[in-house]
Amino acid sequence: MSETRHIPFRDVPYLPQKLVVNRREDGTILLDNGQPLKEFPPHMLWPLKHWAETAPERPWLAQRDPVDPHKDGWQTISYSEAWERVQAIAQGFLNAGAGEPIMILSRNTIDHALVMYGAMLAGCPVVPVTPAYALLSQDFARLNYVDQLVEPKYIYVEDGAEYQRGLDGMQVGSRLVLYSRNAPQSYESQTLEAFAVPGGNSVAEAYDQLTPDTVAKYMLTSGSTGEPKAVINTHGMIAANAKMIRSVWDEARLADVTGDVQVMCNFLPWSHTYGANAILHNMTDWGGTLYLDWGAPTPARLPEMIRNMKDVSTTQHTTVPAAWAALATEFERDEALAETFFKRICSMAYGGAAMGQDIYERIQNVAVRVTGKRISLSAGYGATETSPTASNVHWPNDTMGLIGLPLPGNTFKLVPAGDKLELRVKGVNVTPGYYRNEEKTRAAFDEEGFYRLGDAVRFVDPDDPNKGLAFDGRTAEEFKLANGTWVSAGKLRVQAVQAVDGALSDAVVCGLNQNEVCLLGFLNEGYCQRLVGEDLPLSELSQHPKVIDTVKAGLEAHNRQHQNAASRIARVILQTTPPQADSGEITEKGYINQNKAQQLRAEDVEKLYAARISGGVIIL
Repeated sequence: MSETRHIPFRDVPYLPQKLVVNRREDGTILLDNGQPLKEFPPHMLWPLKHWAETAPERPWLAQRDPVDPHKDGWQTISYSEAWERVQAIAQGFLNAGAGEPIMILSRNTIDHALVMYGAMLAGCPVVPVTPAYALLSQDFARLNYVDQLVEPKYIYVEDGAEYQRGLDGMQVGSRLVLYSRNAPQSYESQTLEAFAVPGGNSVAEAYDQLTPDTVAKYMLTSGSTGEPKAVINTHGMIAANAKMIRSVWDEARLADVTGDVQVMCNFLPWSHTYGANAILHNMTDWGGTLYLDWGAPTPARLPEMIRNMKDVSTTQHTTVPAAWAALATEFERDEALAETFFKRICSMAYGGAAMGQDIYERIQNVAVRVTGKRISLSAGYGATETSPTASNVHWPNDTMGLIGLPLPGNTFKLVPAGDKLELRVKGVNVTPGYYRNEEKTRAAFDEEGFYRLGDAVRFVDPDDPNKGLAFDGRTAEEFKLANGTWVSAGKLRVQAVQAVDGALSDAVVCGLNQNEVCLLGFLNEGYCQRLVGEDLPLSELSQHPKVIDTVKAGLEAHNRQHQNAASRIARVILQTTPPQADSGEITEKGYINQNKAQQLRAEDVEKLYAARISGGVIIL
């Protein structure tokens, strides 16, 4: 337990809790926030136009030089400049034939944002696709699947030469390819600048025709239970979700704490709902400034992430646990980074995966050293289908593993399922369904219209619902051992990662029709390098005695607290390679596809259950 627990939090301007709980005779529980949902605009273009008129010179986005990112300084675009260019791009789409989808293949850039909002203004649904499908794939199977499902009329790539192989792999044909630099070969193509038509007359009419029900995007699911689905995201869903999050804040007090302008530096990709909606559009709704981070919490890209975060004093920061784990280590050894990061920040959050308590404690130790106070670090929860945030921890929080309570604007429905509570949700932020997939749309909703998230939850304190909900496993990931015992893979995965206090970044739970539960363990590379005192590769870290002893001790401690067959871990193999996004083994938000990982790593799964123990198998 951290010795900083008695230190007060820096003022977090959350509004008071007003949770409403309704219990039905069949055991079903309905939860509502109790705070009113603040008024939200009818579509996603409204905030951009509003801030262009009320704060025209304020920077909207900032990025490094796309050609030479090693250059110092940032390229920025103001709200007024952005609105002017978005309208010109929208006119280009209106002239070329509006209403048809556009596929975007690009990292987060200013041009990416401009073409996204320009297309949406013209009524063209946006389909942002992870660049890995085009840049890293060997067979382009997923890229072609998405292409055939959505049938985009337009394709945007940041760099035509960089994406040439991907374009060839998806058979573009006669469709128009837009690009920012380096024309792709063999296709009808046009620069984004040339495509834009300044001063078009029909843009104002297009703006007026946008409604809450207008389709803004087809956001792809991670495909963790099969091929990606195209989730219909309407303008109203995303516009409302931004205000749902703001509805638990006392915004006047927030401005007193952080200043009038919210600032964030973030790397989460816009091909995923977390980065595109919870980061980019929420900051746009705030009228904030978003610095585009081309780093990431990987050995190759971490230095760039740290460089950027040392440049920008943020007011809020939300990211995945892997990034927080990397930042914890950097905060401890880089005083300048810690000073910049904690100078103005009032709220920190994570989502997408479990985060160990150890990471939290280490971050708070630095926060207290720098500021004299703790900074609230809480979780958000949701899905692509909830655009994305359905709940969060909207109170000062020092316990990891919570998903909080529902936000204003949606209702949680907790349905008894055996000894668990299955979570369902209904609200203004919930999708109407999946594009061109009526069967899965019907299956996704219950008889009352609640969306089935596929997760189980539990009350942290059954006697006090105000203390929030905690994740209790994926209902879709449960399986049986040979003796018929059910194993909750999602819940056990979280417990295993937490048990080793930072050494594991994730785990795959194995044991279908076997006698015991075993794990494939993915190491937290930065943490393990710090543990051993050397910058060793994963292949060596997985065999290092200190790493093995740490993992073994943590999991054996877990076993002492969980003696039943469904929770006790018998063996583990530490992986020498990280999970691969291109193969569908891991999603962009860091969530492991349990079945896919076991298929791709079948040789290691076989070793776990072999009668003869081979090297690399850790016996607990």
